[in-house]
Amino acid sequence: MLCLSLLSLQQDAAATQATPQTSTDSQRPQQWAQAVDTSANLFKVNDQFYRSAQIQSELLPTLQSLGIKTVVSLRAFHSDEQILKNSGIRMQRIGINTWDINDNNVILALRTLRNAQQQGPVLLHCQHGADRTGLITAMYRILYQSWTKEQALEELTQGGYGYHSMWKNIPDYLRRADIEKIRQGVNLP
Repeated sequence: MLCLSLLSLQQDAAATQATPQTSTDSQRPQQWAQAVDTSANLFKVNDQFYRSAQIQSELLPTLQSLGIKTVVSLRAFHSDEQILKNSGIRMQRIGINTWDINDNNVILALRTLRNAQQQGPVLLHCQHGADRTGLITAMYRILYQSWTKEQALEELTQGGYGYHSMWKNIPDYLRRADIEKIRQGVNLP
């Protein structure tokens, strides 16, 4: 029964997938991630951090040209192993279920992202590059770039990444997150 409910939630999420906005970079606030390839929902957060939807083999040359050294996947049920095989790009996977976000997941994802950045630019993705990726990017903004929760939430929901409003738990989590607890968990000063 639980599997059917989870499958139904995943199907609902796919059915309500919003098309990422195609506004030009000049219309976006400069501090928001900037488009690299909107067909892949690929955006540059900063020189060491990119975000996207599930990677496809066609995206590999773009990732290599960007100097991506590590792909961090937040998908709980899918692996990038075959796509990245023999590409020179490392893979890390932190399975997070969209419907069950918790501090341990967020801390592990942020710690993994931070450690991977020591090797070079990192790409973070989930299925659509919108919800789980949006949350971890928002927390990254708050912890590493001193954004407010409100600024991070605005980019998450209005940034044109295809945020699914059915996942009300994501902005709720962000609003109530104990930033100091997360900071300590990630070992930030």
